Amino acid sequence: MSETNNPYTTPEATVAVMDDETYQPKFLSVSGRIGRLRYLAYLMGSALLLNLVAALLLGSLTTAGDDTGIAVTLTVILYYIAPAIPAFIYAVRRLHDLDKTGWLSVLFIIPIINLLLGLYLIFASGTKGANSYGPAPAANTTGVIIGGLLLPIAIIGILAAIAIPAYNDYVEKAQVQMMQGQ
Repeated sequence: MSETNNPYTTPEATVAVMDDETYQPKFLSVSGRIGRLRYLAYLMGSALLLNLVAALLLGSLTTAGDDTGIAVTLTVILYYIAPAIPAFIYAVRRLHDLDKTGWLSVLFIIPIINLLLGLYLIFASGTKGANSYGPAPAANTTGVIIGGLLLPIAIIGILAAIAIPAYNDYVEKAQVQMMQGQ
């Protein structure tokens, strides 16, 4: 009997592993993976979106009547509770990119640990190729790059707005002290 007719031989087909498969992440999706820059861009985008909704809603409530209790309640919800929802969702997606369980995002509740986890999510590089949570996200678009860089620029701007006047005040006080000492 020849070997080509043997039904128990292994198949001769070549099996290629497609590790370069990617998918296009969506902004408001709760599943999938996102990279570092997309994580920052999505956080910034959700913050801007929530601030726009809050401004429109609170502006219409305060001009519509004199009941400020509803406006204050909505302010608390929109500025403190609502941003936590997309932050947790994006943290889960970022953790999935790192091939970690999304349950680690619960650590954001614990002070000090939340800062460390946030730094880890921003600076740790994701898994190359597909992992147990799906294929790698597609390359970042220009909008994602710009949105991702807005957050660090905004933080630097806020720190500069605080530090520069404080430094100028310090210099003025030091000069007054030097003048009084002479």
